[in-house]
Amino acid sequence: MENEIRVETQEGVSYAFVVYGVVPEFMPHFAFRREKHFKTAGQKIIKCPYCQKTFITIDVIEKVELYPHSRKAQVVYHETKSCKTCHRLVGVIYASRSA
Repeated sequence: MENEIRVETQEGVSYAFVVYGVVPEFMPHFAFRREKHFKTAGQKIIKCPYCQKTFITIDVIEKVELYPHSRKAQVVYHETKSCKTCHRLVGVIYASRSA
């Protein structure tokens, strides 16, 4: 049995990642030690909402949510990041972690 998840990108829709707490991979001007590229145990792969390729890899315990919104909506991003494959921009919003 094969499960296929199909995500269709719509014109006029943008995306924003909401990052809870401190996630070094998303933080600007933050240095951290990276493991080798082949060590993915305990890692979560975040996919690009546009091309479905790897956007960024973070720890399993970190919480990141993806929200779509209309391009006409006035959404304030703290930062924007570009996908390394399709070069489209995705907004990043830093939120405080709620317990």
